[in-house]
Amino acid sequence: MRPNLHTKAASLPQRKRGFTLIELLVVIAIIAILAAMLLPALAKAKDKATRTVCVNNNKNLAAAANMYASDNRDALPFPNWGNNYTGWLYKPVNNNPPDIGIVPLKDNPTPAYKEGLYFQYSPNPKAYKCPLDGKSKYFQGRANKMSSYIMNGSVCGYDNQNRSARIASIWSQMCFIMWEPDETLGNPPIGSFAFNDASSFPDRNEGVGRLHTSGAIIQAVAGHVQFIAFKKFNQEQTTTGKGLLWWSPWSTTGR
Repeated sequence: MRPNLHTKAASLPQRKRGFTLIELLVVIAIIAILAAMLLPALAKAKDKATRTVCVNNNKNLAAAANMYASDNRDALPFPNWGNNYTGWLYKPVNNNPPDIGIVPLKDNPTPAYKEGLYFQYSPNPKAYKCPLDGKSKYFQGRANKMSSYIMNGSVCGYDNQNRSARIASIWSQMCFIMWEPDETLGNPPIGSFAFNDASSFPDRNEGVGRLHTSGAIIQAVAGHVQFIAFKKFNQEQTTTGKGLLWWSPWSTTGR
């Protein structure tokens, strides 16, 4: 009897068909296109999340500034201009900011914050730092590692005297009092010197930081916090008279 060819063929194991090289390349290309479309959106979402943390940090510090002023006859705290007097962030140690990068403060930096004038009103050390700040290549070289934010030197008139402006003496409550400095400005870059203390000139050599891609977070005297375009900050830097950045009460030009 002749074997049934159809039955024999049906009993043979079926070969599984694999992907061709062209099909694999098409799939890889599609994945690459999708990734290119999604990554900017993910980066934007991440930036927005860290920006929200920074805004909340500044709101805490703004509340501390106003509570301090309420308890001190309308005077803002000394801005740690230089390292001779206790200021908003710290009490100097041997004419330097406390070094929280070494033991024992490395293990517990809270005692250093406690010496600052803000701590009783804002007792959480995390409120003083942007989540992105530790990624700066200049971070380890900083004298002041305690905060990502610096105070406007207008508060003491850009002078290392133990004095502070009264809120009522400032020409506008919209004036900028705090922001993140830019370590990359200058040629060579200012680098870690942007954090030699806890305050700053608001000029182009110590401008606003670029940790957040589309703008900067600033804090105003009245206590409000806003996210502004870099262009707006730069315009304020170049004003010839008193402005939102240059507002020293001891000078007719704000400088």
